[in-house]
Amino acid sequence: MQYTAHVLNGFNPLEALEDEWRWLFNQAESPNPFFSAEWVFTWLNHRGGRVFPVTLIVRDADNRLVATWPFFEYAAIGGRGLWVSLSDIANCLEPLVIRRDETLLKTVFEALAQLLEDYRFIWIPLLRGQWVRDHLEPALASFPNLTTIRNRSPNHFIDLGTQPDFEGYINGTVGAKTRKSLRYDARHVEQFGQVEYVTYRTPDDLLHFEVEMRSIEKVSWKGRERLGQLTGRGSEEFFHELLPKLMALGQAEITALRLNQMAIAFEIAIRQPGYYGFFHIAYLPDYHRHSPGKLLMLHNIERAIREGCTEFDFMQGGHDYKQKFCTGTRGLMDAFLCQCSFAGRLNHWVSRLFTRRKSN
Repeated sequence: MQYTAHVLNGFNPLEALEDEWRWLFNQAESPNPFFSAEWVFTWLNHRGGRVFPVTLIVRDADNRLVATWPFFEYAAIGGRGLWVSLSDIANCLEPLVIRRDETLLKTVFEALAQLLEDYRFIWIPLLRGQWVRDHLEPALASFPNLTTIRNRSPNHFIDLGTQPDFEGYINGTVGAKTRKSLRYDARHVEQFGQVEYVTYRTPDDLLHFEVEMRSIEKVSWKGRERLGQLTGRGSEEFFHELLPKLMALGQAEITALRLNQMAIAFEIAIRQPGYYGFFHIAYLPDYHRHSPGKLLMLHNIERAIREGCTEFDFMQGGHDYKQKFCTGTRGLMDAFLCQCSFAGRLNHWVSRLFTRRKSN
C-alpha cells in the first residue's frame, strides 16, 4: 500500500477534517483514546486563539485518511517549535493510525522531517518505548536532526486476560499483608453504614452527579495541590464539555463509592472494547485512613474482569499503589527533536542543560 504524508497549517483545514478524523478513529484497530475527534476538537475549542494547530496526516492510495498526529506551535529560540497537542492533559501521545502497519508507521515517523524543515524543534512526550525503538529511532536515521530521548516513569497495567477471576488476581498479585489490610479497610468503611458502588454511563447520569463529583475533587488533596482535572485552572471547562460527549459514545464512565448515599470517592475511566483506562480518581480527605480510593479502584478492577476486559491500564505515573497492583509495565519515553541549524542547535543545547539540572 502506498501512503502520502501532508502537513496542515491552521484551523480551517483541520476543522474540514473533523468527519474524516471521526471515521478514522472508529475504524482504527487500536486507537489512541486521547486522539479521538472529541478530545482533539474540544481541546482546540478551549485553547482558542492561544494555539496555532499544525497537523500531520497520512492518506493512502485511495485518498482515505489513515493517520493523524496533531501538534501546535510553541515559542523557540530563533523561531517556532512544535508540541504534540493535548500534551498538558492526555496520558498517551502516539499518533492515531488505522492499523499498526509497518509501512504506514514508517511514513508517519519519517514525515517528521517535513515538520523540521520549518520548525526548530518537535517535542513528543509520552511515547511508548516500543514505538521509539521500532519506529521513531529508525526514522530519525533517515534525515538530519539533533535528538534527546529520555525515559520517564513506566506505564503500569494489569493483563486481565491471564486472570481466572478477581480472587485469583488478588491472591496472585499482592501479598498476604496487603490482602489483610484491604479486608480491614473494607470492614471499617462498612461499619459507618451502607456502602454502595454506582457507575454513571450517560450524559444524563453525569448531570445528576457532576456537582457532587467536582466538590469531592475540590476538597481532595489533588484539589488543594492544584492537580485536579475537573476543577483545575484551564481544564475545568474543558472537561465540563468533553465528558458528556465521551459518555454519549461509551468512551468514558464514572464510578462513585457512596456511604449512606453520600459519595466519598469517584473514578473516571476511559473505555474502549476490552479496555479499561484508570484516568482520574479523587476522594474526601476525611476518609483517607480507610483507603476509599483503593477500594473503589479494586471494585473497578473486579468489574473490568467480570465484563471481559483484557487490560486495566493504570496510565501515566509511577505511584506505589500502581506498582503494587499491576502485573506488567510498558516503558514510556520523551523525545526532543531539533533542526541541524544554528537555532536548532541552540534549542537542543538549552533542552539538554534543562534536563541535566532537573535530574540533579
